[in-house]
Amino acid sequence: MDLEDQKPINSLRRYFQLPCCLLLAGLLVPGSLGARIQPAEDAPQPLSPAESAQRIVLPEGFQIDLVASEPVVKEPSGIAFDEHGRIFVCELHGYNIEGHIDTQELNKTGELDKTVRRIRWEFKGGKIAEEALKQQFGVVKLLIDTDGDGVMDKAEVWADDLPPCYGLIAARGGIIVTCAPHIMFFADRDGDGKPEVRETLYTGFKVNTIERGINNPIWGLDDWIYVGSGSGGGTITGPKLKGRFELGGSDFRIKADGSAIEHVNGSVSTFGLTMNAIGDRFPSSGGNPARYALPLPRHYLARNPHVATPGSTQGAADYSNGYRISDPHPWRVKRGRDPAWVKFYGQRETNSNYFSGGCSTTFYGGRLFPEQYHGNLFYCEPSLNIVHRTVLTRDGAGYRARRASDEQESEFLASTDQWFRPMNLRVGPDGALYIVDMYREIIEDYSAVPRFLQQQYGLNKGKEYGRIWRLRPKGKAMALKENLGKATVKELAQALVDDNPWRRSTAQRVLLERNDRVARDLLARLIQTEGVAPSGVIRALQTLRSLKSLESSDVLVALNHEDHGVRVHGLRLAETWLDSDETLRSQLIRMSQDPDPRVRLQLAMTLGESKDAWSVEPLRDLAERHGGDRWMATALLSSANNRNGGRLLLGLLGSIELGSGARALLEPLAKTVGGRRDGEQMAAALRLVSSLGADLQKACLTGFAGSVSRGGVPVPESVDGWVVLTRFLGSSDAQVRELAAKLSAELPVAEGDRLAAMFEEAAETALEPEGELGKRSQSLQILASAPFEILLPVASKLLDSRQSPSIQVAAIAALGISGDQRAAEVLLKGWPGFSPASRSVVLQTIFSRRNRLPALIGAIEKGVVHPGDISGVQREQLKAIPDVNLAARAGKLFKESSTEAELTARIARYRGALGNSTNPAKGKIVYQKNCIVCHKIGEEGNEVGPSLGSITGKPDESVLMDILDPNGKIEPEYKLYLISAKGGKAHAGVLASESPTSVILKRVDGGTDVILRKDIIKMTASEMSLMPANLHAQISPQDAADLIAFLRMTFAGSPKSQ
Repeated sequence: MDLEDQKPINSLRRYFQLPCCLLLAGLLVPGSLGARIQPAEDAPQPLSPAESAQRIVLPEGFQIDLVASEPVVKEPSGIAFDEHGRIFVCELHGYNIEGHIDTQELNKTGELDKTVRRIRWEFKGGKIAEEALKQQFGVVKLLIDTDGDGVMDKAEVWADDLPPCYGLIAARGGIIVTCAPHIMFFADRDGDGKPEVRETLYTGFKVNTIERGINNPIWGLDDWIYVGSGSGGGTITGPKLKGRFELGGSDFRIKADGSAIEHVNGSVSTFGLTMNAIGDRFPSSGGNPARYALPLPRHYLARNPHVATPGSTQGAADYSNGYRISDPHPWRVKRGRDPAWVKFYGQRETNSNYFSGGCSTTFYGGRLFPEQYHGNLFYCEPSLNIVHRTVLTRDGAGYRARRASDEQESEFLASTDQWFRPMNLRVGPDGALYIVDMYREIIEDYSAVPRFLQQQYGLNKGKEYGRIWRLRPKGKAMALKENLGKATVKELAQALVDDNPWRRSTAQRVLLERNDRVARDLLARLIQTEGVAPSGVIRALQTLRSLKSLESSDVLVALNHEDHGVRVHGLRLAETWLDSDETLRSQLIRMSQDPDPRVRLQLAMTLGESKDAWSVEPLRDLAERHGGDRWMATALLSSANNRNGGRLLLGLLGSIELGSGARALLEPLAKTVGGRRDGEQMAAALRLVSSLGADLQKACLTGFAGSVSRGGVPVPESVDGWVVLTRFLGSSDAQVRELAAKLSAELPVAEGDRLAAMFEEAAETALEPEGELGKRSQSLQILASAPFEILLPVASKLLDSRQSPSIQVAAIAALGISGDQRAAEVLLKGWPGFSPASRSVVLQTIFSRRNRLPALIGAIEKGVVHPGDISGVQREQLKAIPDVNLAARAGKLFKESSTEAELTARIARYRGALGNSTNPAKGKIVYQKNCIVCHKIGEEGNEVGPSLGSITGKPDESVLMDILDPNGKIEPEYKLYLISAKGGKAHAGVLASESPTSVILKRVDGGTDVILRKDIIKMTASEMSLMPANLHAQISPQDAADLIAFLRMTFAGSPKSQ
């Protein structure tokens, strides 16, 4: 049955999927037969493919051809070419259907809803969200050109009952489809053009919204398929997986047979993923045309769990503006003319020229296009009706992207057709750039369109449309080369060095699927032949590795290659022979002086795969010569995952002179050695550093003290009883003594009397009423490492309100370092006499350890601490306590009382004050009292929440909504995360970055917490804003108006009203 035969059946199927309540609604709503909302008369209309092609402004020397259009394809989201050159398309149906269902029902009332608000039904839940899920589905088709004119005129449906599809790729003689919650495989084994094989390879992928599912699978150089995360996460299972896999927010890679799934660096935030000739990946982002995955592969970084690592996605472009030539849709114009919506959204969105829905970043590594386009990235922005181009260049070990010199205020490709919605790109078997056009009227998220305009324009115009275009230089022949599915091994080997990246990738895949080791000699000759393109050499090397036919002689050729990318891959492939092949080893030692920063970076990681001591010298050479290179410290630390880390530390301490890069390595190296509990190497390093400068001593002591904690793993032992620490306890440098005391308190020091005497002396100094404040505070820092019984009487006396505030804070800090739960009782006992500043420090101290929270809950219940003193973030921490009974008690103390009706009334009351005369000076006081904790202006405040400078693009009412209903819309980057860690520690804040070994939270006080993944017990994201939900209890309507006036004057030069 072809596509046309199925249309009546599919129409009936969709009709009967509607619930009875919706089918009968028109009969049950009073007046529904008479009242109707009139459709807008100025809506842009769809054009024929020929007319639309005429509206596309192309770069000089190019032409665009239609490959497929409706009714053969509808709502296409991705394409793929198999080894025979056949085109497969996947479709995503039901985009914006939530808004469509809503407005269909709303229109039956005959009234336009002009309430100023924004509703996203899939987040809100309920019947509309449930019905939308039933109407969202995916389709996979094989496209066929029956008459040979180059335009696909028939579609064989391979599946039409899938979840929404956002990508597919040829594999194993069939097609793999990403359709969250699944990744599925289809194959036609009997050659009739229809799939009889249908398998679910993986399942469990979550979906944030329909447009944020797993997406755009691409083949890597290493026989893995890489997939964009879509930021949904999930617990992944599969029939061939050995266990469950927790995905998280990173991109991932899979084996085509369903046998393995792994995390990788990088995270796609919209959809789209591409890879350059050396295998570096570029995940797409809605607002940045060029980002790249950290070029330090994740498995290297994960080797050393004792140190934090950089964020896994890096930015390459520093601009976000696009240049459309189409008119903005009338709904944008009308929204901009409506005063209420101008107040809510502001004028900027009416005719925005900024990337916001950018997707499908694609690397062009072919040679069909003119030379200036080779190595460029192309990027779709469907909301602007453009395809953008960015010029990619190397920047040290990373990348930088910029606009092309002749496109500073224009775009590579743009259309005046407002329905033209490029949303995916692929380089085809012919080297042309194929553009997937989800041809539709409104592509923006429906909630951005005011509801009354949704009612008039509709949201699903385009469900019957879709186009695929081919962009190519004029006059270039488009005849395909031989069918790679039928090619010989020799032909496939030769295709590895083709100038078309699709042919290179497909030839490699087919060779590996055939698993024919006859290719060994052919591939080895390619590697050794001069003049072969580096991309071909890399493919040949990786193919030999996957065929298990790679030899060390092949790798040696790669290590001496003139191209940096070939050398990088050579280093990775050399790891098998590091400790067994003397020739390879000698070459690696020489490569510490390689002129290329990316090669040196890879060398630093490769050396960590050796377990022998020979690798320490080149690691030390890299540290001393290039320790300041970007990411070099991270690479070196990843290789300090065994005893070589201690050897490297000792080697650096033995150097005559250390540069700043090498010095910066001492503390994390010490932390690594201490984390491994290697007492022998710790003692050796302490003996060596004891005769060096105080700065080097502090670095090592800080690292050791930070990694050796009470409880859990046994403390390291030293044959000399850690007697070396007594040298530091007698140092003339106060900080050295403090660090030595902290470390000594954790270790079985033989000369304990010396330590006890130091604690006794510190207690006397801290309690001296006439003593110098600085020395008293230093003494309290030393006492923080003492047993709690020694610290308790001293700290209790110094918490007295008659003490200096600085001494009070030092005593609070000393108690905070202690892990003893009695510290909370001592702190809360002095609560009535603490100043507001001291109370804030006390609460931070209490919330840093889970075992202190029960005492705080008890103090609130007894009325010692007022609930209003507890911030919104802290309330969320209390309610998230693992102890169910304690969490329930906290829930009773902090019940949320505002209903939607109360919120609506409150907004109306505060909105009335926006027209009053305002006083920006008073607004500044409101800011300093309520906002300075999370928001920074000038040198005041903390950069935790969004920049308040965004007020320049927002109207008063929108700012007011942010103040009164902070939980109404929380951007993902500002969600509150709660982490329970080993040692009873608790952390709360915004997720600043994450990596394979660590998570960084930005606290509400502006500080940061770096939590190693190995120490995390539980990590959860809260649906609560960092802003207090009860700010209305702190500020009056006039206060809010004054605050907004102050912010406008600060960022825009003058308040909006006086």
